[in-house]
Amino acid sequence: MRKKWAKTRLIIVGALFAVGIPVAIIGSTTNVFVIEVTRKTTATREQIWALWADVPNRTRWDANLEYATLNGPFQMGSTGKVKLEGQPARKFLITYCEPLEGYTDRFFLPFYGKMDWHHTIEETEGGRQVTFKIDVSGPSALLLAPIMRNILQDELPPTVDKLVSLAEEG
Repeated sequence: MRKKWAKTRLIIVGALFAVGIPVAIIGSTTNVFVIEVTRKTTATREQIWALWADVPNRTRWDANLEYATLNGPFQMGSTGKVKLEGQPARKFLITYCEPLEGYTDRFFLPFYGKMDWHHTIEETEGGRQVTFKIDVSGPSALLLAPIMRNILQDELPPTVDKLVSLAEEG
């Protein structure tokens, strides 16, 4: 019986490595799309940007956020932390920042995963549009993407709606 159990464990471990290693290699070399939410708005670029750049007050438009901090100015290279309800605090790095155009912040996830939040403002007929686009990368990307998509499909649209509403209020 012990021999049979040991053999079963060996098969399970071997199967995990056979599947896990290729998934990790593929995930570490690609970005995996998670979700994109776009909303039209009459708010100015300045009104939208002011809400994005005011990191400690993001709880005004992100109901799931317990707190957010920023170490230094809102610019490329700055770091900070966010804490979501029921989650550990996560560090982030601003990897791209073009005032009044857009920015990207990168969150560091378990198992060397990275989640990039791309925020853009674009001109449209009669106003602007605000887009949040999220993707994940790293060895765990193929495993994390569906989990994050499942969470964000319900949480992100009302967050973007609230941001747009606050921006339009001025």
